[in-house]
Amino acid sequence: MVAKKRLDAKGRPGAEPNPDASAIFGTMVDAGAGCYVRARDLPRLIALWPQQLEDQTSEGSLLILSKLRRALRAERRRALAGHWSYELNRHLGLMTAYKAELGLMRRAKFRPNRTAPVAAQSTSEAAAPAHGEGGAHPPRE
Repeated sequence: MVAKKRLDAKGRPGAEPNPDASAIFGTMVDAGAGCYVRARDLPRLIALWPQQLEDQTSEGSLLILSKLRRALRAERRRALAGHWSYELNRHLGLMTAYKAELGLMRRAKFRPNRTAPVAAQSTSEAAAPAHGEGGAHPPRE
């Protein structure tokens, strides 16, 4: 079996990703995601209305993630093609924002909505009768 080499947009070989670059830029993206502020960073990267920027619901987060995904795809295409308008800082900013928004959405998804988790309740509290249905012990006949 012959391994196929990756080709760039013009059909030339050599579009292999550099493992050193992904390690360096991956740590930069992780560090940037820690200090990400949606209101400050997103307007520079993608076009959003103010109400879309302030929307903290899951639908709003999905909209932002889809726009970031589209912008990242376009930026990758420009990079692979060697286009003059490709900008590494924009690419890193988009990756940082995407990773931070994804983390915010995952944290919001797993945040408990109840005041006390079910596992924290004791079994005696769960099996206790409602008010007016008797005391701690069932009545004897």
